[in-house]
Amino acid sequence: MNRKIKHYSVLALGFLLVISLMIMDQQSEASTNYALLLLSLILLAGTLEFTVGALLLAVASALALVAGHLLQWLPQSGAVTGIIAVGLMSGFMALISQDRDVRLKAEAQEREPKAHELLKVERKAFMIRRQIEGHKERLDGLIKLYQVAKKLSGVIKLEAMLDEARLEVAQLFAQHFSANSEEDARLAFYIPDEESSDFLRVGVRGHEISDEGFPDQLPVPELKRWLGDSFSAVRIKDLSSDPRFENFARGSHFRSLLAIPLVMHDIVIGLMLLATSQPGSYSPTDFTQAEVLGKQIVFALRKALLYRKVQTLSFTDSQTGLYVHRYFQERLREEIHRAERYHQHLALIMLDLDHFKKVNDEHGHQVGDAVLVEVAARIQEMAGTTALVARYGGEEFAVLLPNTTQARATLVAQSINTFLKATSVDVGELKLTITLSAGVSTYPEDSLSRESLIATADAALYQAKNDGRDLVRVFKGKPLKKS
Repeated sequence: MNRKIKHYSVLALGFLLVISLMIMDQQSEASTNYALLLLSLILLAGTLEFTVGALLLAVASALALVAGHLLQWLPQSGAVTGIIAVGLMSGFMALISQDRDVRLKAEAQEREPKAHELLKVERKAFMIRRQIEGHKERLDGLIKLYQVAKKLSGVIKLEAMLDEARLEVAQLFAQHFSANSEEDARLAFYIPDEESSDFLRVGVRGHEISDEGFPDQLPVPELKRWLGDSFSAVRIKDLSSDPRFENFARGSHFRSLLAIPLVMHDIVIGLMLLATSQPGSYSPTDFTQAEVLGKQIVFALRKALLYRKVQTLSFTDSQTGLYVHRYFQERLREEIHRAERYHQHLALIMLDLDHFKKVNDEHGHQVGDAVLVEVAARIQEMAGTTALVARYGGEEFAVLLPNTTQARATLVAQSINTFLKATSVDVGELKLTITLSAGVSTYPEDSLSRESLIATADAALYQAKNDGRDLVRVFKGKPLKKS
């Protein structure tokens, strides 16, 4: 039988007993009332499921009533019936309270597993959502890297490819390269020199992604000191506290560094360096992203290096090793376009050996050829690795300096002139002192096109010759517009 039905049935029976006692109270002695009173108390106690408790309550109630009668504490007749009625009402109220407590407890117990299950479901849903977000981030990263690789692989010329790579790196680390950043972030690419095996800095762009502050050349022993014999990528929180970078840190303002070797088939074909002026700028996540991006760049770099090697065989002068006039014109067209696109400077130095015809006439063309080879080597050395040096024709040379101001180009021209005449050119027993004249012109100050840049540099060169030779002259006049 249902517990609730059992309890209320007993109480109902108790009320019937009360009514019966009220009737019998008028017809019988008080002893009958007490006997029935004891029975009703036992029945009431029976509503308790704990049997011992029920018996104790019945016995205690009976003894209390007997003692009350003997001591004449209890009234006669109807008063006893009233006491029983009050007891039954109290039991009824207690039962209602008990039923409510039992019901609330049951509901709470029923809700508790559901709440627990709901919490488990919510936790599982949260974990699934996190996993989905993580997969989405990785997928977005892979898509982005694929797009980067596709974009870079479509550019086969080394300088243009490195320009694109610099843009991609700057976008990936926008928090460091943005105009609002308090850091002075720089980026440099290096490739090994075929003759010396040292790594040379290449691919200069504008100030917003500048490589200023990095050395032009990194010897292999220095790189091994940085990266170890295995050439592993490194993240340096503070260069000033790392003894491996003592020499580099002493000569620069950089504090944080990412050094990412560009490796293909266990051969280091390049190096990417990112640095900022603040210590601790690069996080482990930045380091991982730089490594992954480096793996995308290395394929495009390998392709560009192979293309350059092929082009070098056809675009270089067999005598001096400098670029030929045709390749110079092509590169000048590209650099003009780049300077216009990125709002950069571009400088051109035209050089001509003074009285070179006299060398040929007096000593022969073989001596003249040897002089040209030595002069070409000295010009290339003083112009630097980022300059394009070409044999423009005969004894005339051209030096193209990307992202270079007029003042800087003038210093380069003067350095070439000073270096050339400081030491004689030795051909056998001959010791010849060679001088040259130079003209400097820059975009956009002096010209706005390829043709006008050459014309203004030539004008400055002729001015140097007219002024007495062995001089450097800068173009003076109104800028020439595009033709």
